[in-house]
Amino acid sequence: MKSWPFSLLTRIFYCLCFFLFIALGLLAVQDLLTKYLPKSGEAGIWKKEGKLQHFEGEALYEYIDGGAEIYHEYGFKQVVVQDYVTHTGKSVSVEIFEMTDSESAFGMYTIKTHKAGREVSLGADAQLADYYLNFWKGNILVTLTGFDETLETRDGLLVLAKGIDSKLDLKGKRPRIVSHLPEESSISQSVKYFKGILGLRNSHPFFALNIWGFEEGVKADYSGDYSVFLLRFKDCEQSFSQYEQLKKSYAEHSEYKVHRTSNIEIFTALDNRERRFFVSVHGASLFLVLGDIHPPQAFEIFQRIREAIGD
Repeated sequence: MKSWPFSLLTRIFYCLCFFLFIALGLLAVQDLLTKYLPKSGEAGIWKKEGKLQHFEGEALYEYIDGGAEIYHEYGFKQVVVQDYVTHTGKSVSVEIFEMTDSESAFGMYTIKTHKAGREVSLGADAQLADYYLNFWKGNILVTLTGFDETLETRDGLLVLAKGIDSKLDLKGKRPRIVSHLPEESSISQSVKYFKGILGLRNSHPFFALNIWGFEEGVKADYSGDYSVFLLRFKDCEQSFSQYEQLKKSYAEHSEYKVHRTSNIEIFTALDNRERRFFVSVHGASLFLVLGDIHPPQAFEIFQRIREAIGD
């Protein structure tokens, strides 16, 4: 009987070890999220159904057709998806996303929620709207989706969300830039945090005009029908360059009339529907106030933001 060369056996052994190492590594990565899923029996009448799905990195495009790019802009790492059902036929899908950091999780949370939702005491922030429930905690974003708006399904969303929240021993806080916006008259749950052009464009249709190169930004809506944006750039040179480019874009756009001010770091514009746009620059930051607001009030907001940011 012919024996195999020792070197060949060695190579086969190391190959098997390598593939085993990769397989165990993938399972370990996946287990980081699956441990947060309620087991059958831990969520009342809600039981797991179907196979667990797992998507990491670029594989997210296989799961979210046309919507994966914005997750990657914020900082996506992986997601697990598990369905839960009841004996009455109700169904809820649970998605647990691991993002790069707490700022990424908070940012995607703000993109997926809106002002009309109901705040829920879960995680760092949570919102229930129609048959969706979203919350974030640390670098984890959780989305639960029911398939109808019955009381049983909405109760199921809360039961499952609470079960996940109880397993998330994580801490995280909102990005510091959020605290630089004025709190007075702000509309609850209107904050949007963005880390790139997709998040910015998602926050207001005006931004078909491009603003590039910012590192992070935040927006909030205010009673009186106006919005305040704050964008932070790498340095003063970049912020002032974008300020000049934005002023030029307004001036060249047929729907706007630019009005000069005595302050070289503030300009205003008016669209054909009489809505006002105020833009200012300070250090590495760019400020915008858009909507139904008069110049003195907009200038006061700019001053308050400058004081919050400091030199």
